[in-house]
Amino acid sequence: MKAADIMTKEFDAVLPTATIKEAVGFLRCGKRGEEKKGVNALMVIDEKNKLVGMITMSHILKAIIPFYMEMAHLSEFAWDGLFERMCHKIENRLVSDFMERKVITVDSDANIFEISELMLKSRVRRLPVVEKDKVIGIVYRKELFFKIVETMLDKEGCR
Repeated sequence: MKAADIMTKEFDAVLPTATIKEAVGFLRCGKRGEEKKGVNALMVIDEKNKLVGMITMSHILKAIIPFYMEMAHLSEFAWDGLFERMCHKIENRLVSDFMERKVITVDSDANIFEISELMLKSRVRRLPVVEKDKVIGIVYRKELFFKIVETMLDKEGCR
């Protein structure tokens, strides 16, 4: 079984020039358009569908945490309204300012064992599938797991 067999061809993506506020909107709803049933990450692709990065909920959470949180003596700093101020401070910044630029990818011929090992070794939950520098899909860890389910449990339902 190869990446092409298990990848999802519809994926959520954003341009590097999108604002963080726009990215938050995409993360919130994803392609399904259901609030709070969105996605955890967005591929960042340019106008030619070339993968240039990945932005996740974690990147955005890190962006709003004040730099001085690590300083123990300031831990009792006045917090009232700070969360809202930090959110508004970054909302118009560009996705490219916060995205991960070193994205691990696979090609469509990668086998299920290579994909599994790469995910475990790299501690990632998703791997973009790229052919000729263009994103053609994404493999999610969940999809790998459900291939195990299909193999072990046949058509049994949940108990």
